[in-house]
Amino acid sequence: WTSTCFSSSYSCVYLCLCLLSEALRCNRCVPITAGGSCTNTVETCQRPDEFSLCSFAGYSYFKRCMRRADAFALKSISSFNVFTCTDDRCN
Repeated sequence: WTSTCFSSSYSCVYLCLCLLSEALRCNRCVPITAGGSCTNTVETCQRPDEFSLCSFAGYSYFKRCMRRADAFALKSISSFNVFTCTDDRCN
């Protein structure tokens, strides 16, 4: 019984670690110049403290992974409309 209980606990911990370590996937579209066009791709965020972000400033925009602290700093600039989310490809 002890062996079975330990094995089940180990499997549960392993599953939780796999689920928690899954990285966020975001749409990425960053024009080379302001107001330019870009091709949408999908990127995997590299850090656990990143959001998917979509930002509009005047006639330009971009979508990408961004650290939470940087996203909140960008939100404080009145000329930017910034939307953040934490689900895969939600931006």
